[in-house]
Amino acid sequence: MVGAGFAACVVTLAATPLVIAYMRRLSVLDVANERTLHTRPTPRGGGAAVVLGLFSGVVFTVLTSGRASAPDLLPMTLAVTLFGLLGLAEDVGGDIGGIAPLRRLALQALAAAALTAMTVVSVAIGAGRPGLGMVAAAVVIGPVWITGFVNAFNFMDGVNGISATQATVAGVGYALVGTVHHSPPLVAGGTVLAGAALGFAPFNMPRALVFLGDVGSYAIGGAIAALALQAAVSGVPVEAVAAPVVLYLADTATTLVRRIRTGERWYLPHRGHAYQRLVTAGWSHTTVAGYTGVLAAFCAGLGLVSATTVAVPVRVCADLMICFLVARYLGAPRRVATRRGGVEAPGRTPSPAPADRLATSPADRSPDGAAGEPAGETADATLTVPAQRAPAERAAGTVKQ
Repeated sequence: MVGAGFAACVVTLAATPLVIAYMRRLSVLDVANERTLHTRPTPRGGGAAVVLGLFSGVVFTVLTSGRASAPDLLPMTLAVTLFGLLGLAEDVGGDIGGIAPLRRLALQALAAAALTAMTVVSVAIGAGRPGLGMVAAAVVIGPVWITGFVNAFNFMDGVNGISATQATVAGVGYALVGTVHHSPPLVAGGTVLAGAALGFAPFNMPRALVFLGDVGSYAIGGAIAALALQAAVSGVPVEAVAAPVVLYLADTATTLVRRIRTGERWYLPHRGHAYQRLVTAGWSHTTVAGYTGVLAAFCAGLGLVSATTVAVPVRVCADLMICFLVARYLGAPRRVATRRGGVEAPGRTPSPAPADRLATSPADRSPDGAAGEPAGETADATLTVPAQRAPAERAAGTVKQ
């Protein structure tokens, strides 16, 4: 399995410079303007190289394992294909408006439904043998989970290196879960995902030579969602499934709830995510990505406890420690701002901003289709520009959250 991860890493490393050159040739660029924070045109769509790396890792796994005994990576492959194509259409076609917001959301939901069906069938004909209750739960929850997480991953893709770091942690986490749970698909899929993410990281941090783009954030988000669903249907405890991505889920959920409760139009641009507020408080992109990655790794490790023991007190203690780490992460922006003698930025909707603007042009997007954080030429620069310069975002596949 390590060989598959190495293959994914090498292919991504080799393909990324070619993708950068090709995207420049097609003028698929995020151009600096009065609403963006990078200082020069930077290619987007670098996630296409990650997709190639993922495919290469899957092919390597099949060729080295033999077709009969190869781990079932069809769900992850389908996720990368469908969501990667959707993201690529948005990146390349963005200059002419891309995909209409509601149509994009509908396509995501259809892809999620197909992926859910594929996952249930894949596990059912394999060694998993899920019960009827688990199948029913997967059919109902699966499409919502996949669509939601793909968009959550896209929302969180806002500082250099954070997506590559999270994908690496999630990949290693699910590979370890698969090891202790005797699930070859999780081991292979997680290893390939981690390898591809590591191959992309040097081009996106500490200084971004290319942005992941929707093709990358959608494909990686889909791959992680597919692995998580496959793990859940196979009987992996829910703590072990959620732990590797719990920070992303918590940040997205709490930000959305807070904005709705305060009466803000949640679909408009903002700087309300914890990782955004950390940059606003003075941390560099590298520091934020590293901090998030370390906490995510600890959470993933604690999640393994539920996969290795049935002792309820031990699992409860591990779960409480995960909750503590999540609380520390969500409270970090306020602590950092207080230590620096400042007042934490509220992260509210910038003004002026186009009202009810659901579809954005590429010039209005921040790096990696993310929520208005500095990237590109000065990846580690402290954010000092006012919040009102944040670019437009998209929620639920339409406006960044």
